Amino acid sequence: MRKPHTTARPRGGRRTGVPRPGAAGVTGMTAVAALLVASCGTFDGPERLSADCAVVVDGSGSGADGDDGFRAKEKLKATLPRFLADQKCKYLSYAPITSASVASSCQVPRIDIDPDDDQRSDREPLWAQTRVLAAAGADKMLDCARQRQPGSDVLGGLDRAAKVPRDGDGTYHVLVISDFEQADPDFKLSKYRLATQAQRDTAVNALVTGRGLPALPDTTVHRVGFAMRGGKTTPERVEQMDQFWQQVLEKEVKVDVDDGYGA
Repeated sequence: MRKPHTTARPRGGRRTGVPRPGAAGVTGMTAVAALLVASCGTFDGPERLSADCAVVVDGSGSGADGDDGFRAKEKLKATLPRFLADQKCKYLSYAPITSASVASSCQVPRIDIDPDDDQRSDREPLWAQTRVLAAAGADKMLDCARQRQPGSDVLGGLDRAAKVPRDGDGTYHVLVISDFEQADPDFKLSKYRLATQAQRDTAVNALVTGRGLPALPDTTVHRVGFAMRGGKTTPERVEQMDQFWQQVLEKEVKVDVDDGYGA
């Protein structure tokens, strides 16, 4: 915990901060000059962005914009700008969730939000421009995912995010706009009971067997829209799905999970 700042009381009644005449050491003026030099040395130019980020968007019917869906496009628009700013994303990559996410033909080039060849000193206007372009790329990826093989291979979408270049610093932040209702030709989560640990183990084994796991070291997955499905999922099922995906993501894939951006 950060302690509150307090002002120390001078000892012995002697005034502090006023050098005694003839005292050895640094004079008051020299001390001020030294402080100014030290302060000036802390300015290394404009703040720069540094993180690698990705956005993974669910093109399945459960993400429809009406009352029967979790409104993927609406959630993407509301969340992505804040995510880019909060995580200080320099690079943003894109991945689709379709019925076969890894093999999907949907492609959107990675964008550099804080390009090194732009030498302007005030970076905020630049970021405002490039973040608009980043959001447009995410919309394009979502539209493509909805048009081509719509489905919900969430694990495959994460695998696509795992394969993009990573040139930034620190944690890889992956924003996933999805209800996480895995549904692909080989696995449909809705067919599995998840009430007990044994049932969840069976479902996890069925999901990962034969397809492997995404390689996502030093990664945080930020979930938006989890288990919403247009309000059709019961509270009990939501809890069971959460335990299932905790096992898949945190224990098997070994990523951190963050739901801080809300439903």
